[in-house]
Amino acid sequence: MARRRRSKPGSDLISQLPEDLKHKILERLDTRSAAKTALFSRQWKDVWLRHGQLVFGWEDCPNGGRDEDDFKFLVKTITNVLLLRTGPVKIFSFSIYRKFNTPEQSDLDGLCLFLSKNGIEQLHLSILPHPDSEKLTIPACIFSCPTIKRLYVDAIDFYGPVCAPHGSILSGVTSIIFTEVEFKAKASGTLPVNIPNLEELSLCWCHRIDNFVFSAPKLKSLIVVYANSSIELKWFELHLLGIKNLSLTIDSVLVRALPFICE
Repeated sequence: MARRRRSKPGSDLISQLPEDLKHKILERLDTRSAAKTALFSRQWKDVWLRHGQLVFGWEDCPNGGRDEDDFKFLVKTITNVLLLRTGPVKIFSFSIYRKFNTPEQSDLDGLCLFLSKNGIEQLHLSILPHPDSEKLTIPACIFSCPTIKRLYVDAIDFYGPVCAPHGSILSGVTSIIFTEVEFKAKASGTLPVNIPNLEELSLCWCHRIDNFVFSAPKLKSLIVVYANSSIELKWFELHLLGIKNLSLTIDSVLVRALPFICE
């Protein structure tokens, strides 16, 4: 019978794990803990710098967002982490509530510009505003990014793209979730844009949805819940042809936008 080989005292067994297993371990750690794995060995450092899933939140602020410079520190930390990447950042999540301080629009623009040039595929942005603060807007670079497939935006307003190449935006996106987003119209009063590969769209607690005028030839699922303003019937008519799943809430949409159903 073969004897079980004993590891030598002080040997680094964890650094000998397969790289895919190391990435799975990093996915289950918060970003701060994941970054600390770089201290294990050069091998772990290389894996961390190639790791393509980053999650940041208010808990990464030194004092939980209570001090004036907390968000500046957080943005600087995120920027430094991104600049050290040696591989694409495929999944990125930035979720904070502005309890005491506010990030600048330019900070969000800069982060998203970097991500849009580095292979981002899943983007989650959630910035809940302080009652006395203005909401941020979705950075223009997001609309022209070809690699994004899944987009989740919470409490950041949609002001439309600065320009839409060939009349299209979000060309690679298949799934969108907008929560507490206000659609702000241009001077023309509409945002006529094409989202060519969109299959799933969810609008939750959104404002002025009528201003979000778009075409999505591949749209299969449309969910509109608790809209904070009336939606005209013609808005739905644009998207019902290929829909297989339609979910609406009676109190916020049907009673106001489709009153004939309740007669």
